[in-house]
Amino acid sequence: MAVVFGTLLGSYRIESQLGKGGMGTVYRAFDTKLNRPVAIKFLSSDLANATARRRFQREAQMASSLNHPHILTVHDAGEFEGQQYLVTEFVDGGTLKDWVKAEKRTWRQTVELLAGVADGLAAAHSAGITHRDLKPANILVANNGYAKLADFGLAKLTAATPDDVTRTLVEEPTQPGMIVGTIAYMSPEQALGDPVDARSDIFSFGVVLYELLAGRRPFAGATDLKVLQTIIHGATPPLTEDVPSALRAMVEKALENDPADRYQSMRELVVDLRRLMRQGAEAPVRVIAHPARRAAEREASIAVLAFTDLSATKDQDWFCDGIAEEILNALTSLKGLKVAARTSAFSFKGKSDDLRTIGEKLNVTTALEGSVRRVGDRVRITAQLSDVQNGYQLWSERYDRELSDIFDVQDEIAKAIAERLRVTLAGVKDDRLVAQATPNIEAYQLYLKGRALLDRRGASVPAALDLLRKAVELDPGYSLAWAGFADAFTVLAYSGTVRGSESKPQAMEAAKRSIELDPTSAAGHNALACATLLYENDRTMAKQEFERALELSPTYVLGRCWYALLYYQWATGEFEQGIVEARRALDIDPLSAYVTMTLAGCLCTAGRLDEAVETAHRAVQLDPESFVAQWMLGVSLGTAERFEEAVSTFEIAAAMSGRHSLALTCLAGVLGQWGKRSEASALHCELVDRLSGGYVPASHLALTAEAAGRREEAMAWARRSWEEREPSFILWARHFPQYRTLHSDPQFAAILREMDFPL
Repeated sequence: MAVVFGTLLGSYRIESQLGKGGMGTVYRAFDTKLNRPVAIKFLSSDLANATARRRFQREAQMASSLNHPHILTVHDAGEFEGQQYLVTEFVDGGTLKDWVKAEKRTWRQTVELLAGVADGLAAAHSAGITHRDLKPANILVANNGYAKLADFGLAKLTAATPDDVTRTLVEEPTQPGMIVGTIAYMSPEQALGDPVDARSDIFSFGVVLYELLAGRRPFAGATDLKVLQTIIHGATPPLTEDVPSALRAMVEKALENDPADRYQSMRELVVDLRRLMRQGAEAPVRVIAHPARRAAEREASIAVLAFTDLSATKDQDWFCDGIAEEILNALTSLKGLKVAARTSAFSFKGKSDDLRTIGEKLNVTTALEGSVRRVGDRVRITAQLSDVQNGYQLWSERYDRELSDIFDVQDEIAKAIAERLRVTLAGVKDDRLVAQATPNIEAYQLYLKGRALLDRRGASVPAALDLLRKAVELDPGYSLAWAGFADAFTVLAYSGTVRGSESKPQAMEAAKRSIELDPTSAAGHNALACATLLYENDRTMAKQEFERALELSPTYVLGRCWYALLYYQWATGEFEQGIVEARRALDIDPLSAYVTMTLAGCLCTAGRLDEAVETAHRAVQLDPESFVAQWMLGVSLGTAERFEEAVSTFEIAAAMSGRHSLALTCLAGVLGQWGKRSEASALHCELVDRLSGGYVPASHLALTAEAAGRREEAMAWARRSWEEREPSFILWARHFPQYRTLHSDPQFAAILREMDFPL
């Protein structure tokens, strides 16, 4: 079938041909409904048999089930005059082959481009999908240098997944011994027709990476048969010395002949590539050890899953989570043991994922599960350590104790795990892994419950503040509770819930008190960093405190997130460094909606809007109940001028927060950008009316007045915001996207100059 230019397929108008291959033809088209270019891929009429049609359908379903900034987005699928077609986003460049031919690339440019592709591939693997045809022709590179993984026509489901969309994909069985893929990029097991898993894609990725670095493929031959024999039996030729030794080691590890000797997950390779980008050519080389030694190393990794509440009333989740978190934190301090971050490990709570799936997603080989039954002042804790590959129980124990013994029980569990995993306890202070943070068990329980509510953000924060206040009243020597108390104040202040002038004395005092009680408290230094930044506009001291917190605890995710977004993005405008820090946090805690939201905020502020929107969407998928994830998605969509979607998202966020002024302010901003001044004005008036019965930050009213087209009123509110030293204004006025329309006004520029100095 010849497609005539100008033909309409529903709302898609065919404009030109982009390319043609064995599987079909790709056209550029225009989506007249959403006013955007798209690409349409038609299945070749020569392949219109049942098998090809099923494969084409499966490609549409698999690709559309994945939502990642480095995976080509599938918009639609259909049939035209008996010929199947697939509608995807349009990438205004060529393939990776074209990118390489355009000019000579440095190893750093190559790694920077392919790290994103690797991250997309890791996301596919997490969804239980193996690509099976990774090659330069299936990687699209936009003119701005942004890469997208495409063509899931040979992809295969490799594991059960909780994603309902993925579970219902049409799976086409592969006959034993059947070879699928592109020969030059096949793994040895793929070339032999053996069953493949994610490690086969890792090998293919290694081939692509090698080819870009060396300018040639690692496995060559005069015929396809010779190439296959080289892949199966040959050795990888070494890369030249101009490639950093750390990168050479990564490529060699990816190209190991035996799957057991390669990287065991794509996520592991992503972490190494990003470490190389951060540390440069002098990054330490990870020695590729003997397989037996590597197996022993892989044993020293663990996920501490959320403990199950077996109490009769089922109202002790916060207590169960606190126990598991104490054990997790204790294990994190041990050298030689990789521990999955709390949010990622706890994300499986209440779900039916088996241990093998959890192990693959978190890149660990053991998991600690537990349950808690509490009756009065007695508590029974059952814990078991299992091998995630085969489900075998490695250790289990039951503890029946008084509630006052809770820290001892946690310490015993942590030590038992360390012993079972052969992790040294050298350097452990006072021979304890779990310190007794407070002798007051009631204060401990109030802290756990308060911190759990604080982590939820939104409407839960005022209740968290009350609980944390009671905790420090019961035990004035409780450092962690003081840090949480300070954080609750600053969260309420920068969201515009309480006045900065009223909360500043208590927040600053609480943060300083936490550090006085425990100078080694990362939480305390992080709390002081945030309070100093928001209340005193002191970026120098804030930076020192953020860095001290991360020096004390490099895996402290909240500290790294606030350092990335609050300091580097919004306070100083060092956008790229903020993105680096946010990615480091995501490497530590990859399944956290909050961390993903942080990266989205950094990308949005830096103007990388397509990435920001995709990342914010992923944050919402990770936690649909997260107000900050919904809010950041709205901010990203609005900044990208996707107004209709932004308004819908902010309306969800407003409903979730009880029409909090922060959500309404940003909603008004989008409406103003969209030209809907009357609707923005209505929201402005609603917030002004609230002043008679409560607090609304002047900084919010400055933005809503601007959205309503009232520039002079906006300037008056902005001046008042600065004069009252509102934390929300200090945080966002410099670089938050919705303030940028005000920056050209001389009055606002004068305020920004005044803000250059600490208070």
